[in-house]
Amino acid sequence: MNPKIKLRKFKLSDLNRILEIEQSSFSIDAYPKERFERPAKLHLQDFIVAENQGKILGYIIAYNSSGNGDLDSIAIDPKYRKLGIGSQLVNYTIERFKKMGLKKVFLEVRTTNKKAISFFKKLGFEIKKMIKDYYRDKGNAYLMEKEI
Repeated sequence: MNPKIKLRKFKLSDLNRILEIEQSSFSIDAYPKERFERPAKLHLQDFIVAENQGKILGYIIAYNSSGNGDLDSIAIDPKYRKLGIGSQLVNYTIERFKKMGLKKVFLEVRTTNKKAISFFKKLGFEIKKMIKDYYRDKGNAYLMEKEI
């Protein structure tokens, strides 16, 4: 099953579905509802959802942070992983950043999240350093970066 994916800007009516995906993806680090409302209001062009036949399967929030692309959050519904949806979202975002003239994209990922680390490495990201106590529970993160 390889769903046909449409990428579009987030709408407020998407919020409950985004929260479902967030909870199923990040039980420890799931963002609260308020964390999604801010980009929805202030950075709508930076909040992109992936949908198939009206059903949201994933999202990405990524924005220009001091001249570099910042992948703030990305999640795919667990039932729809390994279908290329995450890659589509990241590649779409990188193309958008290139058009803005940005040269680098970065993100933080929990050091124990082997699947995410592998996913980003396949897309050309490299681990640049470890950030100690990055998460609320004092978990460490890797700063990953890609030249674009």
